[in-house]
Amino acid sequence: MRRKTIKKNFWFSYDEDKQLKYLSSILNLSESNTIRKLLYETQVKECPPKEFYEAIDKINKIGININQLAKIANSTGIIYEDKLNQQFNELEKLKNSIYEKYI
Repeated sequence: MRRKTIKKNFWFSYDEDKQLKYLSSILNLSESNTIRKLLYETQVKECPPKEFYEAIDKINKIGININQLAKIANSTGIIYEDKLNQQFNELEKLKNSIYEKYI
């Protein structure tokens, strides 16, 4: 058994305490062991860099442009709807891949 030599004190809100008690009860562990389990078994992703948010902003702006093209296409019939839908799908795939990589 590992030796525990450092004591930590934490302040929890009422809701956080309730959640910890609930997790402890369904895991059948003490509160301290529940926190250890969460500490060692939870995957944490690093906060995305500023460039990530800039890329998402650019993608959203492209989406706005595509939406404006769709309005023109609907009123004039110049742009094919299938190609426009394909662009929307590609844009969504790109956006999802960025979210998966960073978040």
